[in-house]
Amino acid sequence: MHTAGQSRYNERSTRHECGGMECGLMMRSVIVAGVIGLVWVLMNGAAALEDFLAAQRPAVAPDAEQEWAMIDFRDATAVEAWYSVNDGVMGGISQSALLATDDQSALFTGTIRFDNNGGFATVQTNFDPARNLSMYDGLRLLVRGDGKRYGVYLRNDFRSLVYQATFVTERGAWQEVRLPWRDFAPTRFGRTVLGPALDTSLIRSMSLLIEFKQEGPFALEVRHVGVFEE
Repeated sequence: MHTAGQSRYNERSTRHECGGMECGLMMRSVIVAGVIGLVWVLMNGAAALEDFLAAQRPAVAPDAEQEWAMIDFRDATAVEAWYSVNDGVMGGISQSALLATDDQSALFTGTIRFDNNGGFATVQTNFDPARNLSMYDGLRLLVRGDGKRYGVYLRNDFRSLVYQATFVTERGAWQEVRLPWRDFAPTRFGRTVLGPALDTSLIRSMSLLIEFKQEGPFALEVRHVGVFEE
């Protein structure tokens, strides 16, 4: 007597059976393939075999890693696409810059001053064409800070509405920061306002910023800015 479970097992097993001649041909093909591989090594060397095997491996989408590490500051020229936008636009005298380091990173550094109602500093880069990041769940940064609070601005256009998310650094320690899209709140002139949600399919610019009533020198080292999936 066969149970239903035994019947299903027998059905699966039958699909993997082969006749004596068929199995013999399969074994012969495996042996021939092994001999061909050995002859290849003897004639061309192990390096040539490695090249051959590498060509057979599945190809990785060329933009996959580049998209994940959207901005990679291990390339010292990456800082050239950034520029400072400080409180001087409102009469303040705070200063900032984004500098390439000798440690394959970028350093967002400067001094926050409260003179003339100032108190913030940013560095910004623009994307042309706009970046479509809607297939991801947020930004991922690798940073080493000074214990202060920093933020990221994202823009869908170049009007006054910007989307801000913040993080607190650990002094002198590298840390991975993840900022989900839901954490980016619409702001105007530093104040949270009512507005539409961030359109992640149309990211036109990004800024690193420091404000939050933190007077004095600051330093945030950034290795890369990328994206993540939950």
